[in-house]
Amino acid sequence: MKNLLTVACFVILPLSSTAQGDRYKQITDPNLTSINRETPRSTFTSYTNEKDATANNRKDGTLRLSLNGKWKFNYVDSFSTRPTDFMLPEKDVSAWADIEVPGNWERQGFGIPIYVNTSYEFCSPGYAPYWDKPNPPYVPEEWNPTGTYRRDFNLPANWDGKEIFLSADGTKGAAFYYLNGTFIGMNKDAKTPARFNITRQVKPGKNVLAVQIHRFSDANYLECQDFWRLSGFERDVYLYAQPQLRISDFKVESPLDADYNNGILKFKIKIANSGKPVYPSYVISYKLLDKDGQQVATSDYAVKAMPAPGISQSLNEFVFDDNIIKSPKQWTAETPDLYTLVISLKKPESGEVMEATSVKVGFRTVEMKNNQLCVNGKPILVKGVNVHEHNEHTGHYVTEELMLKDFELWKKYNVNTVRTCHYPQQERFYELCDEYGIYVIDEANIESHGMGYNREVGGTLANNRLFMDAHLYRTINMYERDKNHPSVIVWSLGNEAGNGINFYKTYSALKELDSRPVQYEQAHLEWNSDIYCPMYTRPADIEKYAKDPKHTRPLILCEYAHAMGNSLGNFQEYWDVIEKYPLLQGGCIWDWVDQGFAEKIADGRKYWTYGGDYGAFGTPSDGDFCINGVVYPDRTVKPHTTEMGKVYQNIKFINFKKDKGTIDLRNDFSFTNLDKYNYHYIIRDHGKEIYTDKFQVSGAPGETVTVQLKGIPQAQTSTGDVRIEFYATVRIAEPFLPVGTVIAREQNYIYTFHKDKVAQQEVAPMKETDTQVIYSGKNFKAVFDKKSGLLVSYQYNGAEYILNGQGLHPNFWRAPIDNDYGAGLARKLGVWKEASYQDIMAASFNARNGEVTCTYQFPQTDATWDITYKIYTNGVIKVDNRFVAANEKTPMIPRIGLRMQMPETFTTLTYYGRGPEENYRDRRTSQFFGEYSTPIKKMYEPYIRPQENNHRTDIYWCALTNKSGAGLLLVADRTFEMNASNYPLETLDSGDDLHNAAPRTAQTNHRHLTDPKPEKMVDLFIDYRMMGVGGDNSWGALAHEPYLIRTGAQNAVEYGFTLVPFGRKTDFRNLIYQY
Repeated sequence: MKNLLTVACFVILPLSSTAQGDRYKQITDPNLTSINRETPRSTFTSYTNEKDATANNRKDGTLRLSLNGKWKFNYVDSFSTRPTDFMLPEKDVSAWADIEVPGNWERQGFGIPIYVNTSYEFCSPGYAPYWDKPNPPYVPEEWNPTGTYRRDFNLPANWDGKEIFLSADGTKGAAFYYLNGTFIGMNKDAKTPARFNITRQVKPGKNVLAVQIHRFSDANYLECQDFWRLSGFERDVYLYAQPQLRISDFKVESPLDADYNNGILKFKIKIANSGKPVYPSYVISYKLLDKDGQQVATSDYAVKAMPAPGISQSLNEFVFDDNIIKSPKQWTAETPDLYTLVISLKKPESGEVMEATSVKVGFRTVEMKNNQLCVNGKPILVKGVNVHEHNEHTGHYVTEELMLKDFELWKKYNVNTVRTCHYPQQERFYELCDEYGIYVIDEANIESHGMGYNREVGGTLANNRLFMDAHLYRTINMYERDKNHPSVIVWSLGNEAGNGINFYKTYSALKELDSRPVQYEQAHLEWNSDIYCPMYTRPADIEKYAKDPKHTRPLILCEYAHAMGNSLGNFQEYWDVIEKYPLLQGGCIWDWVDQGFAEKIADGRKYWTYGGDYGAFGTPSDGDFCINGVVYPDRTVKPHTTEMGKVYQNIKFINFKKDKGTIDLRNDFSFTNLDKYNYHYIIRDHGKEIYTDKFQVSGAPGETVTVQLKGIPQAQTSTGDVRIEFYATVRIAEPFLPVGTVIAREQNYIYTFHKDKVAQQEVAPMKETDTQVIYSGKNFKAVFDKKSGLLVSYQYNGAEYILNGQGLHPNFWRAPIDNDYGAGLARKLGVWKEASYQDIMAASFNARNGEVTCTYQFPQTDATWDITYKIYTNGVIKVDNRFVAANEKTPMIPRIGLRMQMPETFTTLTYYGRGPEENYRDRRTSQFFGEYSTPIKKMYEPYIRPQENNHRTDIYWCALTNKSGAGLLLVADRTFEMNASNYPLETLDSGDDLHNAAPRTAQTNHRHLTDPKPEKMVDLFIDYRMMGVGGDNSWGALAHEPYLIRTGAQNAVEYGFTLVPFGRKTDFRNLIYQY
């Protein structure tokens, strides 16, 4: 035990200077980060006994009083019209509005929510009252929205004689606090608690708390994050009480020894002694409990206080020497085993507890070892997401219920790491990460993106000494609050704020305080980042880094795989590279949740808003660039959520060998044996199960083991597509993962689809009129238009398959996705849109018995499409296509295929191919081959901004049927891609340019999910290919080369399929193998 005596002096500024001084100067002085705020400390709650402290249920604590709920509220846009006597208890505020706390005021009808990415929300050139450009540290003086809050509370009677504190855990804006008419403090850091000692100002019975928050201050220059710019209370507000002799703070360290076998418990505790006189002596006691409540370690230390003369409060610091814990259960994200450390202050004579608290302890070591980020001596793979605080209703106030939804999804979809972009999350979040096992890259509330990265005067604030104190303040606030959480494995200095002296200082400060690695993206390869953590570096480039022997720092992408709209293509390609090189240790997807706000249109239908949906013309906006989530705002999953989960899985089924009947299992966990899970496999013949079996396997982390399988057919005995599926499932229930939950899966091919020999068919005779060619047979008629070459009518058993003459015709266009707009493809590839919508005129048309040949030419693209129909008397039509865009200078092609429209009576799609969810050529590893059936009205993915959706790849056949079961079967020669929807392509196309850039415009293409309306038709696409969706970024990166469609004679395309009509009593599956 070491006893270090320090003295804390608390300075109270003259109330008159604060109450009557120049408020504007205060909110534009970066060196004035706070007034009267308590020194930042770790997260803990005070209790009166050890039992309650051990349980640590804050809601049941007798020394905590929540101030959440309804407050009175006054809002003004003008700084000069803000109320100035609001703090006086006698001020009548009954006419003020009501507002919920926590909750941003813009989400409660006050002011304008503004979404911008890299600029400042008070700048919009040419649009007053917005500024043309930033001018740090200054902000608009007259136009500065201000919210003033008031509420009463009654002080609990049993708090008499205690030290009483106010805590506002997160307040966006420069916040000034008053109690009973007296100024008590100010704070500008929005994302860590502002705590004030209010013992002198509080009184028994009724008290009046008032807070005035200014939306704009110098703090905005360091809070230029890519999220909605909102204001007000974003986290809990409460009072808490502690005895005069109290725990002020403590730091717990619980690493493993050099062999990673035993734990080392050590902690430093600070005791504040405010008694008059100070308490002469006391006992510091601690005990360490395991999860069953059994005591593992304990110690007492008797203290004799040594108050400094003339100082009303002394602060004593004690360091408890190392306590060796033999073979503890170790904490990792895979094994989140926690102990409870209970700390008490006791009277020396009686042992009576004066104060008690507790904290969860995880024994783990985080270090850089062998050029890798290691936990407990082993390298880990970061399978992460970036997480903003977002609630579709309240703004930045996230409830525990909503947090738990996130944790459930992270566990289900194999996420093991969160980067807290770009600020510390609320305190409860870290406790849940400790409990459930999520690694945290904890990021300071610093981003000054709007000032750029130039280190010269007037550039980045990273090199502006005026903002040095503010950088250090925010960094230390984060560290002190979160230092005891085992889940925090890396500190991050901030985001996109340039680099320079201020970040050299913050890096050095953290390294002096803590042993955990520190990262910072803008440091790049400078010395002030232990990890090279670039953003949006593409797979080929991270591979170059890994191959370069001069690099000795691990590469962990702080942001990658920009999940905007229909995205996350190429994700498997990232991990194919990452898993090859030890120096590559993963990354965090941008980002977890779409930042859309829930609104309703007049008919009650819900939609989600994005930037530009609020405010007058000229309001700054970056459009739907806040819609980048792996999940929707309400945490509904998307198709690419499934892709993420598949790629992130930690058990890989590889090297299937059908001749030997073996499969290899590679254990990509760092701390978990394969024997933790159950395993089974299913062999399917054209989607139908023909064999299944179970097996168990043991394999250490990093090990690959081979499993011998049974029932593998060694010869093809059917005409179907034979595949084997492997599954790893939960054997013993875990939080969020009940028994049987699939945590890894794979599908492998055994035998391919095999067709019977096609029987000779009788060709249909031709009849000709001036405008049409007509073929017919029993219960069948097909009509071709001579001018257009289109199959304009196709009837079987009296049912018409073609709506309004819109038969098969070439199509090269898709409704642009967000990544298309980001790369400018809506304009650059516009010639293919023109080609798709040109008047359909056949350049040549020839018909004879049983056959029609037609050629289409597209002069704007120097392209030709030849199509041949072979028509048989039974109604079957074979369609063969050849397409070439011979000029290599012609832009690449969004898609190549045929489009037709069918009546709405065809309500169901059944197909054999990849499914059951939407998939694309560069995002399909999660979608298994199988037979799937779905109502066509559900073949629509409701992206927040409408765009191309619900595509399917690797289709062997598909059938569209009506309610009676009759319909049309399409059988591929090889495979094709397809889509069927009640939403025509045109209703999803937002035009050549989204006009998303600031300022907000009134463009009609600013569209939402309620804008497209289903029509009484089926829009059917039978594609040779569609280009991939991409996702390396959303501002220029294309899909990877294998997933693009290039022009040139060498890239000529041939593909075909057969149309097979069938009646209601026919099982179309019996027809598949005949064509």
